[in-house]
Amino acid sequence: MHRKNPISVLVYNTLFPTPSPTDPPSFSAHLSKNLVGEVRIETANFYGSLDTIEARYPGLNYAFAPHRKRLGRFPHHRRLFEAFDRLGLTEAEIQGFCRWEGTLWARERYERDEGVRVVDTTGVEIGEWIDRRRQPKKAQGINVKTDIEVEIEQVPTTTTTNTTGEATTRHAAQPSDDTEMRDSDHDDEEDSEEEEDEEDEDEEELSSSVGFSLNARLLHAAALRNQSNDLSSATNIPMDPEWEQYLKEAQERGELNIDATREALRSMAGQIAQLHHQTQVVDAESSGSSVGVDNNGSSRQAAAPA
Repeated sequence: MHRKNPISVLVYNTLFPTPSPTDPPSFSAHLSKNLVGEVRIETANFYGSLDTIEARYPGLNYAFAPHRKRLGRFPHHRRLFEAFDRLGLTEAEIQGFCRWEGTLWARERYERDEGVRVVDTTGVEIGEWIDRRRQPKKAQGINVKTDIEVEIEQVPTTTTTNTTGEATTRHAAQPSDDTEMRDSDHDDEEDSEEEEDEEDEDEEELSSSVGFSLNARLLHAAALRNQSNDLSSATNIPMDPEWEQYLKEAQERGELNIDATREALRSMAGQIAQLHHQTQVVDAESSGSSVGVDNNGSSRQAAAPA
């Protein structure tokens, strides 16, 4: 197709219908400023380095759909392809127009000048695709195993003579399942007895633990301190040696604050002493009421005969 205006002018007018002062003044300026840089970035990303001839002359075909897909990721090339489609350029027009670095035109010129052929290794490791959907499938049979193993056990027999003189044959007594069940029951009983013994031992260990006696001593000492009205007499009550040793070791390890622990123990001891006092008061009231009831009952019984 013969066009009145050069393709470069048509493409530039399509890309920049109303060019601004920041837009390139011509397509050549747009090519050197924007398009060549995107070609170099795509080549470096695709080949990794420019050590091979193929990387220096990638032979990008602007009319080939896969190459368009690769370059279409960049904004200026995407607009360029849209301009090609809007203008309706043919493949020959695109090949004759795209003559710059990295294009198919640059590779063909290198091959012609150097007399060598640049081998395209893209997709070499991909084998030829074979359509296996139309291949006939092999019939899969059903394998049936018919081997049967039979084990026959010989039972010993005994011959005896009855009162009439006839000989009879008896099979030897086989161990019954009841005997096995009784053995298993006996084993279960032994296991249950062992478990009960272990539980009893654990309870004995728990009842004889040192924590109970230590806790009782600590509570008794705290109650004495709380009941003493005189401060000097309260401070004279000695601290339990085991508890004091534990607090010292905990403070040395940095795990415990002695002052805060003492305050907490004092408050706990006060609460326990108050609770103990309330319990004693309730017990005293209940015992007094029971005595009153007994006295009234005895007086009533005495008044009855009169």
